[in-house]
Amino acid sequence: MLDLLIEASALAFHPYVLMYVMLGVLLGITLGAIPGLSGDMAIALLLPFVFFLEPAMAMGLLVGIYKGGLFGGSIAAISFGVPGTPGAAATSIDGYQAKLKGKPSKALHTALYSSVIGDTTSDLVLIFIAVPLAAVALTFGPIEFFALYAFSLILIAALSQGMVAKGLAVAAIGILLAMIGRDPITGATRLTFGMPGLSGGLSLIPVLIGIFAISEVVIQGSKLWRRKVDKLMDDVAEQASLLQGYDIRKDKLTWAEFKFTLKATYIGAAVGTFIGALPGAGQSLAAFMSYGLAQRFSRKPEDFGKGSLEGIASAESGNSATAGSTFIPLFAFGIPGSATAALFGAAFILMGMTPGPSLLTDNTEIIYALFLTLIFANLVNLVLGKVLLPYYSRIAMIQPGFMIPGVFILAIVGTYAANNSVVDVWVLLFAGALGVTLRLMSFPLAPLVLGFIIGPGAERALRQSMIMGGGDWAVLIKSPIAIGFYVAAFALILLFTFALRAKK
Repeated sequence: MLDLLIEASALAFHPYVLMYVMLGVLLGITLGAIPGLSGDMAIALLLPFVFFLEPAMAMGLLVGIYKGGLFGGSIAAISFGVPGTPGAAATSIDGYQAKLKGKPSKALHTALYSSVIGDTTSDLVLIFIAVPLAAVALTFGPIEFFALYAFSLILIAALSQGMVAKGLAVAAIGILLAMIGRDPITGATRLTFGMPGLSGGLSLIPVLIGIFAISEVVIQGSKLWRRKVDKLMDDVAEQASLLQGYDIRKDKLTWAEFKFTLKATYIGAAVGTFIGALPGAGQSLAAFMSYGLAQRFSRKPEDFGKGSLEGIASAESGNSATAGSTFIPLFAFGIPGSATAALFGAAFILMGMTPGPSLLTDNTEIIYALFLTLIFANLVNLVLGKVLLPYYSRIAMIQPGFMIPGVFILAIVGTYAANNSVVDVWVLLFAGALGVTLRLMSFPLAPLVLGFIIGPGAERALRQSMIMGGGDWAVLIKSPIAIGFYVAAFALILLFTFALRAKK
């Protein structure tokens, strides 16, 4: 074990890896602070460049972007009341009010410290739980894996913004897209419409970049077309006028205030870690649940919504605490716990590593180096956030009109460069159009991406199970573990169906 840690440390703390981690955190915070952009978009855009980096360096860059983006969203949320990322929506409730009351520095520092604490807690849970779970998963056969895939798809769909039917429909679309190409058993082509370029199936890179980046670019571009961006600048000037006479010396987070927020921070860390481990639950759900529980157990619940530092701490800790635990299903079972985990799963595949229990056994040094990188990235996030916080709050003033064309061009160039394929560019545009359509119809995107990633494994497990059972469907319920997953999936469908009816 000591030798393994030494080898993993040599990989994780290589100067180039450290450089990529710091670069990633810087990019993540910067993009997270700009409303409309996110760490997920940056990760999707950088996937083609994974080919040109060593695994440890590539993981360092992606981890840095991910963690920086989680905190970066709070900067715009607090400074301008506009969440930089969806997960920062709960942070804006008290963060922006605190800023208007002349406490922007206290709010930003509370968000930074609680984010790092929640993130680190989640990472430690991942490190100590993923390995034992992977050992259990190694005992699974095709029957158990198919049941697990079915359970995960239902859970992902059901937890997607509370829209069970839409989540299931979009997950089915993702599975259908994954079936394009060759049959995994017979090798026959299917759903290619006679186009040879699709015989190998849809590549991960154009689908992911199209769904996340292109659709976001089109949506943001249409918003700019309908309204003047100058309005944002006017709002900034108006907000600045509210803070005339602001004295930075009176806006420093004291030790007593920090200690007072620790209870809310720990609540957020616990809730976020648990929610993050549920496939499809997401950062927004974790943040709002943490916020609600922190208010419930606060000594000053009446301050929530009025600039409470506890409200900021709980929301940001809950949001960031999903960072590590969302990888637990990916490492243990090969099932992405979120859209971000799906992007990391795609990166593993591009580097020749298969997500799932074999990931830890076949690539032990790299995965343990990744564990160390996760912890180091939190430290970098803390230091860079602390040093550059006064400057980051101005980033949200960057007009999206300057960013959108660059993102679109980078998406096209990166997609083509990955395989030198024009077909991939067309797939990119198709995926972007599909993403825009789903967004406009209020369908969640995460189930589609997760269905696309999980689909091939689920189909392979089903086909292998049927072969084992001689074509008898009863083989799928011959395992007690499989039956347990099916019962849990059925119970979830009933639970969320009745919950939706109760809301109406």
